[in-house]
Amino acid sequence: MKRLALLCVLLLPLFATAGEHWRPSSSFHLAEAGRGQPRISMGDAMERVARATGGRVIQAQPATVNGHEGYRIKVLTARGEVRVVYVDAETGAMQ
Repeated sequence: MKRLALLCVLLLPLFATAGEHWRPSSSFHLAEAGRGQPRISMGDAMERVARATGGRVIQAQPATVNGHEGYRIKVLTARGEVRVVYVDAETGAMQ
């Protein structure tokens, strides 16, 4: 019984640090370029576009515009118009 307790005590630090190496990548929240800047998630981009336009998001997908990763978000405005808005994933800028 003492051996089992000793083994558990010795292995505890190994298991405690293993979680850091097996953590899933947070690529939706950190810039891939290694700058460590917060990254806009697709959900955040959808919320921003809905607030900015006063409309309802009907479609969203990843897109690359002028070499910048981001999202193409299609929104139905209160007037019944369909608009397409591009959101830069690193800066949150909308076009």
